[in-house]
Amino acid sequence: MNLFFDPNLNTDSREVFIDKSEINHIEKVLRKKRGDFLNFTNGKGIEALVEICSNRNDFTFKVRDIVHHTIKNQNTHIAISPLKKTSFFELVVSKATELGIREITPLICEKSLRKSINYDRCKKIIISSLKQSLQYYLPRLNEAIGFKDFILKNNNGMIAHCSEGEKITISKALKKVKNKLIIIGPEGDFSLDEINFAKEYNYNEVTLGSNRLRTETAAIVACSLMLASE
Repeated sequence: MNLFFDPNLNTDSREVFIDKSEINHIEKVLRKKRGDFLNFTNGKGIEALVEICSNRNDFTFKVRDIVHHTIKNQNTHIAISPLKKTSFFELVVSKATELGIREITPLICEKSLRKSINYDRCKKIIISSLKQSLQYYLPRLNEAIGFKDFILKNNNGMIAHCSEGEKITISKALKKVKNKLIIIGPEGDFSLDEINFAKEYNYNEVTLGSNRLRTETAAIVACSLMLASE
């Protein structure tokens, strides 16, 4: 099965629309032709069964059936510092989407080497990962926010860091927190001030295992553990 994306798809849609590059992929790579069916989503839980129809020399795509999917892993949220190499942050965005995380926030920390991300590119990566993983809900990509402002808006969660501390597993922490939220720092880790500030606002210190992980690896592991503990 291949999944395609049309953000304007809704329950009343009679047709779907995609760009010419996608049409070329459907025709030349997938070898689809008139009378074949494709699956589309709007990233908001709707799946459409779409028939390829011919309009002279062009394809048109007619909606034949609509399915509503319930959301899974609701309210799962990861906040992570933008990384020195943009490709590493984009990897996290891609894998978090594939795993089923529902919200992603770029978190500006004291030791963050970057203060922003390429939102347009990240959103394209999210859509591509959604299609690849055959999901029907796009995660929300938030604007970048400072560490303390984020904590004040999202108190009670989990913080993973490399400093000493009384840490518990994510599965145990999820029984204590009200938000399925984990924060991951930059390459230089969170400062002690940031860790203590998060603890003041009911963040549980969690372990990701005995190995010291690169930031992007830690983020992916954290997502996996959080979803596996649901």
